Amino acid sequence: MSEWLTFSLTFTLGLPKNLLRVNYDDSSKTLFVDESFRRKPVTSVRGALNGYQKGKCFYCYDDIHVSDGIDNTCDVDHFFPHVLQKEMPEINLDGVWNLVLTCQECNRGNNGKFARVPAIKYLERLYKRNEFLISSHHPLRETIIQQTGITPQERAAFLRNIDKQTINRLIHRWETPQKAEAIF
Repeated sequence: MSEWLTFSLTFTLGLPKNLLRVNYDDSSKTLFVDESFRRKPVTSVRGALNGYQKGKCFYCYDDIHVSDGIDNTCDVDHFFPHVLQKEMPEINLDGVWNLVLTCQECNRGNNGKFARVPAIKYLERLYKRNEFLISSHHPLRETIIQQTGITPQERAAFLRNIDKQTINRLIHRWETPQKAEAIF
């Protein structure tokens, strides 16, 4: 019945079916629209993430800018693609642990990442970045710990587990040539 209601509501509102999910709460006997998997604006984290990335793309190390309206203003990329949020509702893919700054070419250029899984070398870089933010007592420290694990071992296992789930669903890994010297 939930599928039919989702279809009916999205048809009536003129929305794509993947944007809404209608659920039933047995305790209150009510229907509700679950929007937890919808994309949320994440550009507000640019400044916080740039402190680690030092004005460089997470993937290729090309120069990026965090201010709007400047050439090569960076994108905020979901390391593990947001398209999987619906299939993995227990994981907050909008969490800062999963967000990186990228040049537009790496994120959405001709050979951009789009909804592909980054190569393992980038997974290791994401782990190091998250650990750096935690050890520097960055304001995002507690959020990252809460979402990924208390110990470094738990956080590494969390990322490996998400990577395994993601690659099993999306299959293809993505990698790009390095454009500048690695500085993080």
